[in-house]
Amino acid sequence: MLQLRKPVWSSMTLAAFAASTLLALALSRIHIRSQTTLIGYRIGQLKSQEAKLLEERSTLKMQLAKMTTQKHLTLMTDATTQGVGEGTYALK
Repeated sequence: MLQLRKPVWSSMTLAAFAASTLLALALSRIHIRSQTTLIGYRIGQLKSQEAKLLEERSTLKMQLAKMTTQKHLTLMTDATTQGVGEGTYALK
């Protein structure tokens, strides 16, 4: 008579393996989605910081242009030759 071999993997083992695989896939998907959201928030923060820095750069460029005009340099030269310290002159 022909004897049937006992299956190597029982149906309970296969079900547990399938369930653990699905759980691992679900957790990895959750992790990826949360990381994507966090990266999106960080990008938003960096864009805001970039806008502030660009505005500050523009302000500093305008101050530099004002300070390097001929009129300003003449006023600074006159102020220093009259004995007024450099730090006492304020930009108008």
